[in-house]
Amino acid sequence: MRKTISILMLIASLMLTLSACGFERTKIEDYEWKMRTIMHVEGDQVVYDAVAEKSSTHPEAKTIDMRLYAIDGKIRITDITNDNIYEGSYTVSGRNPEGTEYRITIGNKTGHAVVAMTTYADGTEEPTLPISLDGYSMYFYAK
Repeated sequence: MRKTISILMLIASLMLTLSACGFERTKIEDYEWKMRTIMHVEGDQVVYDAVAEKSSTHPEAKTIDMRLYAIDGKIRITDITNDNIYEGSYTVSGRNPEGTEYRITIGNKTGHAVVAMTTYADGTEEPTLPISLDGYSMYFYAK
């Protein structure tokens, strides 16, 4: 019985160690992020819509170039199109094998973000960073 328990404990420790390896591939600090879309909703109406590239699916959206960088708990979003910089902070609020969850604060606005691998219909994957911040929904991908 003791031998069985020891073996089960060893297997459990090994599984925990191996599952923690997946956390390292989805950290916000490991990538330079480029904005794909931004939407701001008030009530049930979209009042601001922006995309990185014009498309037929969002013909009314503004086109902007925005980058996000994160290091040591500090976050910086640079709007290259409009020469604006937004700075704030982030902390890890949860982890699982699929990704890492963050609490983000920019100015006086606080929200949540998740860094994870997104798998597309063709089987390709890319790191993605969706952020929800005070009515804004932002979607970034690894540049």
